[in-house]
Amino acid sequence: MSSVSISDVARRAGVSRATVSRVLNGSTEALVTQGTRTLVRQAVEDLGYHPSAIARGLAGKPMNTVGIILAYELPSVTTDPFLSPVLDGILAVSKRERQKTIIFVEDNWEDAFASLPVYCDGHCDGLVLVAPCTDSQIVGALQSGRTPFVLIGDSREMPGIAVADIDNVAAARLAVGHLLAQGHRRIAALCGNRELLSSHQRLQGYTEALAEWNVPQDNSLILPGQYWEASGSERARLLMELPIGQRPTALFCQNERIAVGALEGLLSLGIRVPQEVSIIGIGDYPAMIGATPALTTVHIPLRKVGERAVEMLLSHVQQSPEREERTILTGWLIERGSTAPPVCDIS
Repeated sequence: MSSVSISDVARRAGVSRATVSRVLNGSTEALVTQGTRTLVRQAVEDLGYHPSAIARGLAGKPMNTVGIILAYELPSVTTDPFLSPVLDGILAVSKRERQKTIIFVEDNWEDAFASLPVYCDGHCDGLVLVAPCTDSQIVGALQSGRTPFVLIGDSREMPGIAVADIDNVAAARLAVGHLLAQGHRRIAALCGNRELLSSHQRLQGYTEALAEWNVPQDNSLILPGQYWEASGSERARLLMELPIGQRPTALFCQNERIAVGALEGLLSLGIRVPQEVSIIGIGDYPAMIGATPALTTVHIPLRKVGERAVEMLLSHVQQSPEREERTILTGWLIERGSTAPPVCDIS
């Protein structure tokens, strides 16, 4: 059976399509009499007509729906230590504000860019992009379009782009500063995905902390990698192949998954943490709490980032004059058992 259209409703009620549209959209124009409204509503009921959600969106009517775009190859989005608290924050505010939520999940940001017409087809009032790659075209395409959007986990400074993120530079500076204050001078940086802005920002914080303490930067101790445990384990083992005098006494890991992997890699080699090598990360993910020794880290309020992103998006959707363009939240140090002063002064 073919679907019922607005033209079918118009024929049944004996009115024009424009009149049906006025009635369905709640128009209060005097030219639509109460009798005509009754005829149209009766025709809608008789035919079982359901107005198109897409047409409603294109007509400028709010859908009360927030779209979330994720592009990751993950075994589980809901248990990922970064995405899980971010999504918790997004969903909490969406529920509070009586917004529906659609989550679009792609394998990569190229696929997300190709699917952009679907995201902007009128189903959603606005979009939240979670940690898009710096080289993706999707942000530029949205910037030139009409759909409001907010970035999470990417605080690029471009006109007209709203962002909710952590102060990654400050978080890294805090972590590395803690190691420097303990007396460490050979501090390695185990980096995350280079296609994500956060990795570059956290490396910037590492560099700034060394400069503040007048410690020369040794680029051989900066290892590119990914935000995964396996990356941390592999690079920690690689660093321990250096002659003892050239090895780092501490590892700055750009997130806690890298730190857990580095810890496992060092312990598998019989290297004691923190007695021989200290480890610090960024995150304070609940899933990482079971590490032994417990990880010193910089806590970052990821749930709050998700909350603020939706609040900002709704402000943009409603074109509020007080809408914010940038929310950058700060982290704080949590000292646990994985860091300690170096065994000897090597400065």
